[in-house]
Amino acid sequence: MIQKYRNGKATYNDDFDYILISNVKIEDEKRNAIVNSAYSDNNDFILLFGKQGVLVFIYGILIKLSLSIKRGKILPFGTIYSKNAYDYLVSKNMTPDQGKNMILGNAMLLKNRSFQYNIVNTGIKCSETITFRDFLDLTIKRGNMFKYIIVGISGVVVNEVILLMLHSVLGRDLSILPAIEISIIWNFVLNNRYTFRGRGHFYMRLAKYNAFNLIGFGANLGVYYSAIFYKTNIYVADFLGILVAFIITYTTATLIVW
Repeated sequence: MIQKYRNGKATYNDDFDYILISNVKIEDEKRNAIVNSAYSDNNDFILLFGKQGVLVFIYGILIKLSLSIKRGKILPFGTIYSKNAYDYLVSKNMTPDQGKNMILGNAMLLKNRSFQYNIVNTGIKCSETITFRDFLDLTIKRGNMFKYIIVGISGVVVNEVILLMLHSVLGRDLSILPAIEISIIWNFVLNNRYTFRGRGHFYMRLAKYNAFNLIGFGANLGVYYSAIFYKTNIYVADFLGILVAFIITYTTATLIVW
C-alpha cells in the first residue's frame, strides 16, 4: 500500500511504500485531469515536480540511507497521484482528496518495487510537509543511522584502548595499525548483529566493510592534512576529516555492504 507519512506517524499503518516530503498544490480541475490520465495511460502513478527547499532534499537523502533503501528512488521534489492509493481509498468508502492518500508526495520507494509512472514538471513551489520530528523518527527510531553512530563511538573507545595496550610494545608508529584494524572488526561485528542485522556472506561483508573503512580513514587523513595546509584550526580540520570519513563509510555500509 502507498500512504503518506507526516508529523511522526504514517497514515493507517506502517506498511508504506512512499513517504510524503513535499507537495505541489494545484487546482482541482487540473488534479482531476491528471488522475484520469493515470488510468487512461495505465500508469501506477503520476509525478508532479515543483520547486523544493534544500533542507528537505537533504532530509530525503539521509532518510534513504538510514532506511537502507538500495534500489528505490528519492525524488528531489513533487507530488504523487497514485492509482493504487485511489483504489485503496475507494475500497474503504473514503473520498480521495488532498487531505487523504489520493495525493502523496515525493519521497522514497521503500520496498524495492517497480512502478509504471509519468512525470509532469509544474514549476510550482512545493510546500514542505516533512518536519524535523519526522526526520528524527525516520532516521533514529525507524532507521539505522543512530545505531551506526553509537557503534562508531564504541569503536573509537576500542581503538584508544588497543592503542594504549600496544603503545609500549610496538611503539607510536606501529601500534596504531592493529588498533585501527581491531576497531574496524569490532564495528563490523556490532553493525552486522545490531545495526543492519545482516544474514549470510559474513566474511564477504567483512572484507568490503574493511576496505571501505580504510578508504574512509585515508580520506579522513587527506582532508585533515589538506585543511592543516590551508592554516585551518586542527580541531576544525579533525572534524572535517571525521565528517568526510563518516559519509563514505556510512553510505557504503548501508548501500553496498549490507
